[in-house]
Amino acid sequence: MQHVLLAAPGITGGQIFGTVLTSGVALAAGVGLILGLRGSDWGPLVINNKKKAAWWGIFTGTAWMAAGGTWTDIAQGIGSVPTSLLSGDNGFGNPGLGAVAIVLTMLAFGPKWGSKTAPPAVIGLAAAVVYASAGGIWGILVNVINMLIGIVTGTGR
Repeated sequence: MQHVLLAAPGITGGQIFGTVLTSGVALAAGVGLILGLRGSDWGPLVINNKKKAAWWGIFTGTAWMAAGGTWTDIAQGIGSVPTSLLSGDNGFGNPGLGAVAIVLTMLAFGPKWGSKTAPPAVIGLAAAVVYASAGGIWGILVNVINMLIGIVTGTGR
């Protein structure tokens, strides 16, 4: 009688969580952001200050942009609000997307939001979209996050 060893799939291709695609990262980031803002007992999902909220928003927005499809539509919908308010033909001139990125960063991290973490999270979501379009140092941040997503998904972005 022969013994056949059945091996469970291991960590292949760096996929420590199994198969996680870019849309899976977008889904997990969005759920994590919502759970963290609503309150969670799990350490990484505790979003209790403006810095964590803004960074979670930036990461989630970047993940949504990377995932494409409906995820990108949602992110661009959120990101289009400050862009339309702060640039183009609004009577104040066009400051450029780099300036919009600076203003969004100031709004996410600057004010005393108190115990409110949703505003900096939403501003972070919008900022991620603007960062991707603004280029410069903002594009570097987006590329770093995209590389991290590539490592998790095994796509090596």
